[in-house]
Amino acid sequence: MKRLMMLACVILGMQAGVALGASFTMSQAVERALEANPTVESKMLTLEQARMNVGVAQSYFWPRVSVMSGYTNMQNNRDMPAYSSDDMSSKTWTQTFRVSWSVFAGFAHLNNLQKSLLQVDVEAARHRLARLELVSNVQIQFLTLLQAREKLRTANDSVARIKKQLEAAEAFVKVDMAPYANVLQNKVELSRAEQEVIRCKNEIRNAEVQLNRYLGFLPADRVDYKGRLQDFSGSPVKLTEEQSIKTALFSRPDLIIAQKSVAVAFKDLHARMGQYLPRVDITYDNARYSRDYDDRRYQDYSRSYWSIGFNFSWELFGGGETTFGALGDRKRAKALQKDYEDAMASARADVIRAMLDMDAARELITTSRYGVEAARENYGMAQTRYMTSIGTITDLVDAQTRLTEAERDASQALTDYQVARVRFFYNIGQENIGLQ
Repeated sequence: MKRLMMLACVILGMQAGVALGASFTMSQAVERALEANPTVESKMLTLEQARMNVGVAQSYFWPRVSVMSGYTNMQNNRDMPAYSSDDMSSKTWTQTFRVSWSVFAGFAHLNNLQKSLLQVDVEAARHRLARLELVSNVQIQFLTLLQAREKLRTANDSVARIKKQLEAAEAFVKVDMAPYANVLQNKVELSRAEQEVIRCKNEIRNAEVQLNRYLGFLPADRVDYKGRLQDFSGSPVKLTEEQSIKTALFSRPDLIIAQKSVAVAFKDLHARMGQYLPRVDITYDNARYSRDYDDRRYQDYSRSYWSIGFNFSWELFGGGETTFGALGDRKRAKALQKDYEDAMASARADVIRAMLDMDAARELITTSRYGVEAARENYGMAQTRYMTSIGTITDLVDAQTRLTEAERDASQALTDYQVARVRFFYNIGQENIGLQ
């Protein structure tokens, strides 16, 4: 027992060591998530099952071979006149080798095979969709983490600036150059800035916990996620709107699933319609029959024979089951067709919205940079005026607040642009692991 506990501790220690020493960029985090996330693995296993079902559907085109054997011991309870050898106590053995072949089943076998092939395409698309969703979720969460770090840096800078302002206000109060209200106002602003620092740290930890879940780590594991918002490309995508929509219509897994689902529904309809047609089967039997009588006055005998059978069946009326079932299947196929058309329209709108969001965010990046530069210059001027007793503490606090907001707006614009790029690549059905 002690050895087992020691082994478990060693394994846990090794896992913790891997987690503590792990360091990931965005692309590395996405690759790790694709390997470790159980949802993607589940979709892959379902895909493998669908491929096996193709083999099941193909098997109905081949004959069935079976071997049957039987033994019967029949004993009369009392002696009685025997009018036939079948009435006498005896032991019977039978051995049969049978080959049966469904020659025609109303095209059911063909439709089921085609349906199973379509189902493979559906499950493959679902696997791709799971990958795309995971890539998108990890990238957005990674960007959220980087934005929280930028907000923390801005909050720390704000705290540092306010502390300097507080020191200056206290110095002015000591020499009776400013009222004590200036000190109190700075303390209020410092308290707000420190609260923002606490909130930013909490956002960072929440983002790290969520990323740990995607990557298969424990929530408490400390993993180093590397990068800055400025590290990612700010260049626009090279695809035009028309090219993007065309790519989405041919590549998006959800559209492929919708399209293949319509085809599967029509295969179900065709299989149902096949119930109107006859069934034709062929059987071949090679059998041996032996009987041993308990009464020695009768001679035991055995028989070997073969037979070929041709079976034809046709259900002319089944109470309307096939008719109503076919009508229901047709309605279902048409409903899925409408869903597919609606999904295509939504895909077009998703691509256009993502491109509009990228364009707007890129413009916001430019204007927010100008805003940061102007806010810094304004803060420097307000600080100079306050130090020379020309400006008021209200002007200085207002300038500091505007600088903090301008820096937040700049990081928000960078985040919005990269998130829009993530959603764009998701909406056109392409994996861009490094967000390049």
